[in-house]
Formats: sequence, C-alpha cells, structure tokens
Amino acid sequence: MNMAKQSIVEDDDLVTETLAGIYEKQGFYTKAIKAYEKLSLKYPEKKLSFAARIENLRQQLNEQ
Repeated sequence: MNMAKQSIVEDDDLVTETLAGIYEKQGFYTKAIKAYEKLSLKYPEKKLSFAARIENLRQQLNEQ
C-alpha cells in the first residue's frame, strides 16, 4: 500500500468519543454511527448513551 493510501486508512483502535462527535458535527452521520457502535462495544457502561446518539443520527439520516 502506498503512503497516500496508508494515511487515510482509519484504525478501529483509535476510535474515540471525541472523534465520533467530530464526525457528527461535520455531518458524517454514517461514520459517526459506526464509531458509536464500536464505542458501545468497547465501553458497555455507556451503551445506553451511545444507543441514544445512534438513534438520533439515524433519524437525521432519514430526514436528508
């Protein structure tokens, strides 16, 4: 893989709540949903919070 492609490959281990929020604010709802889904597996104690955000994002996707 060349260097340009390597620079855009996303590392699943580096998903953070901050990154998910950035995706959300920038309108990348599908990426934000995937990030929150990964976070809910990584942090089960926050699963309900992430589920609510995912539902909100899915509603926004349906409104577009």
